[in-house]
Amino acid sequence: MPLLALLIALLPAAALGQADYPSRPVRLVVPFPPGGATDVVARLLAGKLSDGLQQQIVVENRPGAGATLGTEQVARSAPDGYTLLMTAFPSITTAPLVNPNVRYDAIEDFTHLVLLGTFPNGLVVRADSEFRSLADLIAHAKANPGKVTYGSAGPASSGHVTGLLLAREAGIEIVHVPYKGAAPAFLDLLAGEITADFDGMINASRQAQAGKVRLIAVTSERRLGTHPALPTLAETVPGVFGESWFGVAGPAKLPAAISQRLETGIARAMAQPEVRMRLGETGMTLSGLRGAGVVQFIRDDIRKWSAIAARMRDPK
Repeated sequence: MPLLALLIALLPAAALGQADYPSRPVRLVVPFPPGGATDVVARLLAGKLSDGLQQQIVVENRPGAGATLGTEQVARSAPDGYTLLMTAFPSITTAPLVNPNVRYDAIEDFTHLVLLGTFPNGLVVRADSEFRSLADLIAHAKANPGKVTYGSAGPASSGHVTGLLLAREAGIEIVHVPYKGAAPAFLDLLAGEITADFDGMINASRQAQAGKVRLIAVTSERRLGTHPALPTLAETVPGVFGESWFGVAGPAKLPAAISQRLETGIARAMAQPEVRMRLGETGMTLSGLRGAGVVQFIRDDIRKWSAIAARMRDPK
């Protein structure tokens, strides 16, 4: 037997699989319904990553249980690089803090590859709403305790916890209405079922430009360069801000060679001018964090929201 053939024969099958990765389509699981901010970013990324890896990236929406259903599915998948996850604030940062039924560890059960970026939510009301500012909304809430409702993408989402922080710091009583994703919440806002909605700026800015909603505040710490006239929550209620984020991960123990291939491919996809322009227009701040840097970011985010999470577990 020739030497090269002998060496190949002695290699483990797993090593050979890593060498030609990816040799078949890769699933990118989005633990939210179609149409929301996470889904928009996932589909934009999938198209560019498919080109770079020369293999199809199939976006699969697996919503349910506050975004933990699809997240757990990936955590339990084989670490072969063919099942990836769009990680996001609610399923990784807050859900494990507040939901005792979550059956994965946000750090130990994943190989965190890349932090795509951070982005704020926009606080929106219907275009024909009487509320033209956050101050108007707060004044109405003080005069009508428990009558103001706000929607979010679901329990423990960034919109949910930011609303809790706003209520606490403004001294108002507002009612959270959770949805199974950002898109259903937005539709109920348009239908007049809720007073306001915390929606990702990706969708909020687009719908405001279309004249469907009025943006009254942004949840970032500072005003956005893309929306300089839009005030922050903190300008009306100091100390209130909260940003969400997106990333990509695989199951724990993903082989280093596959991790590196994916990290590099994702980084190149996100560096393309078209991607940077489209995401920059939404207020998203792109990130260059990879691997261990992503893990540290998540640890810090969990610490930041632990106090609010404790209040969610025990409102008394």
